[in-house]
Amino acid sequence: MANLINQKILRLTNKNKEKEAPAFITEDVIEVKRAKLIYYRWISRLMAFLATISLLYGICATLSILKLAPSIIIDPQIFVSFSDSESYVKRERIEWWMDSREKMMINFMKQYVEYRNTYIKDAREMENRWLWGGLVSYLSTYNVYKSFEKEFPAVKSELDEKGASRSVEILSVERTGGENSNTWKIEFKTYDFTYQKGIINRKKDTFPIIKERYWTANVRGYVDPRRITSYRRLLNPLGFVIYSYYQSEIKV
Repeated sequence: MANLINQKILRLTNKNKEKEAPAFITEDVIEVKRAKLIYYRWISRLMAFLATISLLYGICATLSILKLAPSIIIDPQIFVSFSDSESYVKRERIEWWMDSREKMMINFMKQYVEYRNTYIKDAREMENRWLWGGLVSYLSTYNVYKSFEKEFPAVKSELDEKGASRSVEILSVERTGGENSNTWKIEFKTYDFTYQKGIINRKKDTFPIIKERYWTANVRGYVDPRRITSYRRLLNPLGFVIYSYYQSEIKV
């Protein structure tokens, strides 16, 4: 049956009760109830959506904090000595324009020369230093390391054949080309140690044979902040890198 305009529905009453005035449910009441149901339904959906978004945001924030945790925890500093006294030091935060940047550059130059030329009888340690992914490759540009990669097998073969190890002593470090130049001249000396066993008692009597050689190296180094990473921050806090390296032996 089609609904008529302004149709009213009569509510049935209990016959045992006293007669009351008939109550009618109009279509307006039904529409209000229907609107409330739709309203609460969409409110519940919105709350579920917001709860899901909050959960995803919490997960992303936790992952970001865990990823950045090494950078936040590690805060290297340097202690710089004034003059020759060991009782007065300066505590300085490692930054791009730190006052002791020049001293740190000199120290990195020395360390780089030592990494390239020191040789010990430990295959695992030398792999960590000289092979790709080691200290020398990390502190060098790609072209500098590729040049070194062609040189070190001959040095390694020569020292292994003699059963020798090599240590380095830095003699001098000076900047060439003016105050703003990035080129440095480093003079150093290497000691090749070999041992000759005695004839009488081979276990106790060993005689070291030390061969001294003099070298000079022209090094061009820069500081590149893009090379700073959280897990390498203590190893290379300024982002030091070598762009060119030439080494030659001085005949004495």
